[in-house]
Amino acid sequence: MPVVRPFPLRSHPPAGQAGFLLPLSLSAAFMLLLSSLSLSAAALQAHQLRGAESTRQQAQDQLASAAHQLAGELQGPYRCLLSIPSSQWQTGAQALPCPAGLNLQPLLRTALANGPVLLRRWQPDGTGRGGELWLQVGENGLQKRYALNLVPGQGLREVG
Repeated sequence: MPVVRPFPLRSHPPAGQAGFLLPLSLSAAFMLLLSSLSLSAAALQAHQLRGAESTRQQAQDQLASAAHQLAGELQGPYRCLLSIPSSQWQTGAQALPCPAGLNLQPLLRTALANGPVLLRRWQPDGTGRGGELWLQVGENGLQKRYALNLVPGQGLREVG
């Protein structure tokens, strides 16, 4: 009785099909590797952008807090400086219409939990009721400008 084999045995594949499977599988693996690297890079970039946005938002919040604190100070113990530009402020200067020994450092450098906010410039509006504050987070941080108006209902607003 003859032996029946379900599949014919070949000693080698036909000439046109020899060795195509290995390059095909390597190409597929390479494409999967590139795809995963691309997705990883996109996720990392999104994470970095969220971090930068969070840092910027914290700096803006810090400036707004300092602006409100300075607005209160200019209506309170430092009211004598309301009509004088900061370029004319000098610690201990006799020309200022302020009480003797008034310390200007808390006004020039507002200490907050996240670090200092510096008053870069105060420019009164000429009415004696307000002006513009130029503030900066730290030495090289974000800068903003705020308009202060002591007319009831006006208050403080960001202008740049």
